[in-house]
Amino acid sequence: METGNKHLTSYTFKQEFYLKADNEQETVGVGLLSFVDVSRSGVQVLKVNRSFKALEFASYAFPYCSSNAVWRNNLISVLDSAEFKTITENSEINYSLSNRLSTLIPSSLYSSEEKRSTFQFVFGHIDDILIQEQTISNSDAIGLFGIPSWLSDMLGTSITSSYLTWIDEAPNHSKGAMAHLTVNEKEFSLVIFRDGKLVFNNWFQYSKFDDVLYFLMASLESLQILYSEVELILSGKIDKNGPVYSSLAKYISNIAFSKRPKKMTYSYSFGQLPEQRFPSIFAAACA
Repeated sequence: METGNKHLTSYTFKQEFYLKADNEQETVGVGLLSFVDVSRSGVQVLKVNRSFKALEFASYAFPYCSSNAVWRNNLISVLDSAEFKTITENSEINYSLSNRLSTLIPSSLYSSEEKRSTFQFVFGHIDDILIQEQTISNSDAIGLFGIPSWLSDMLGTSITSSYLTWIDEAPNHSKGAMAHLTVNEKEFSLVIFRDGKLVFNNWFQYSKFDDVLYFLMASLESLQILYSEVELILSGKIDKNGPVYSSLAKYISNIAFSKRPKKMTYSYSFGQLPEQRFPSIFAAACA
């Protein structure tokens, strides 16, 4: 694993992870795919071959961007960099977006003709945004997500929601309650299944580590789920030595970290990457 800082023009991003292929010859040839996941705090790239082996991985991080103008410029810094172009060269690129502008609508209440008004009812009016649908197979619901028009124009291709894809791939085998909590910079998502059925999905912004516990407990209480009986699966920017985990572990006894999908094999270097760290990009690759 290699790390380092990359400085471009007036914008800065950090290459926080780079994992190499077992053999460089594996990254040359036909049938290579590069999955690129974009968020407001970075870009991840996962390159796989036609045998569905994960060959290379890179994560480029920048400070969380609440401003679209800053976000756009930071994305340009990454996508125009030599590092990004090198890892994606000679491969077909598939783009996905992970952000909080995504929701699930019960199929019985959904109308494709009214998707914009439905989206605006949830998130309010947002200028210059494309509203997309995405099928969810593990729930009787339709996924809706928003893509800034400028981002669609910049990438010039179709974009999926890695967050909705992740929900579709999330384990929900528990006979009781299972909660999936994914922590990112300044925000986290919470998805709850009960008896194998999706019953809750939301994003929360947080400023203090204890906020994560507060919103989790409030959500469980609203669903009349005892915190002592929930199975909690953690993903994202979280580990056992961190304050978020310590706060949660005071009340939740059944805690585990998410695992990478078993649908693909991985180069040896992937053993250096915490399995729970980047759930969205691996879900997008396995869709």
